[in-house]
Amino acid sequence: MSRHATTVPRARRRRSELVLVAAGVAAAVVLAMSFSGTLSVFTQAFLHGTNTVATSTIQIVETTADGSPGACTTAADGTASCTDPDLYGGQSLRPGGRSEPQTIFFENTGTATPTGFRLTGGPCATTPESGSDLCRQLVVKMTWRGADVLPASTTPAYLAANAITLPYPPAAGERYPLAVQVSLPDGATAPTSGVTLSQALTFTFSA
Repeated sequence: MSRHATTVPRARRRRSELVLVAAGVAAAVVLAMSFSGTLSVFTQAFLHGTNTVATSTIQIVETTADGSPGACTTAADGTASCTDPDLYGGQSLRPGGRSEPQTIFFENTGTATPTGFRLTGGPCATTPESGSDLCRQLVVKMTWRGADVLPASTTPAYLAANAITLPYPPAAGERYPLAVQVSLPDGATAPTSGVTLSQALTFTFSA
């Protein structure tokens, strides 16, 4: 009799445990389902379908003192070759003499200020070649925005061997003059007499 009384409560406990386990599983399923909607907001997509960028430009125009364009032709790479005005003046100089200043203007018609402005001189050539001393004796003076920008006593030979960085390139919408003048020192030597000198000058603006 006592053994039967012990068996009944144990069976009831087992049934109670099964009911509790089933209830726990059902609660877990319900809880998981209730979170599935909430957790879905952590996956979102933001589409930027059109994104663009543009580059600014530097567009430099060279004009003569009266505002008219010089005799320049522009190549496909943007290099302009100009024959007018003759920046060295094209005059005959005596010792102690100097040329008439030749003035050009650089105007920035683009949308950006150049980061670099540089002058480079080509080879100095003389006719006759025996007068090459003139390349080392002629003095070149250059003013940009009204200030001297070349080292003292700069010669064509120096310009042929050294690039010169010029200050303050024109910002968009600015226009400033550049003037060149050459002079022959009083102590010029005889081999420079009756000599014609020529040299190319290149002004480069870089973005």
